[in-house]
Amino acid sequence: MKKSYFTGALCAALLFLSFSAKAQLQDVNVMTQQRDVLKLYTELMDKQISLEKEKQNNAKILSKTEGLNNQSDRKTDKFSASDPNSTAKDAKKTAKLLRQTESANKELQKSNNRIASMEGDIKKLQVQLDRLKYTVEVKGK
Repeated sequence: MKKSYFTGALCAALLFLSFSAKAQLQDVNVMTQQRDVLKLYTELMDKQISLEKEKQNNAKILSKTEGLNNQSDRKTDKFSASDPNSTAKDAKKTAKLLRQTESANKELQKSNNRIASMEGDIKKLQVQLDRLKYTVEVKGK
């Protein structure tokens, strides 16, 4: 009788340990998923901050470029053949202004490309987060 009682207790203990091990394994899996989700959220927030900074930079570049474009349009229309010396000087100044305008337009295009790239990265991160279909509640302090 004592042997069957001892055997039953031993089997119950082993059964309890196996359930406990499975529960711990599930906890580890849940924690791993939470870690992955938090990493993705962190990366997403960093990208969104970078995107906002780039948009602000883009707005500055855009205003500068618009000013240079308007100035270039006005300068290229006012050439006269009456005074060749002043026309040559004006042409040099205009050429310099056009180079500055071209440089500003290239800078604006690069900024627009960076914004498009960042938006694509953000969409990819959001898709990854949606695939996980797992939400992590972060407790506020």
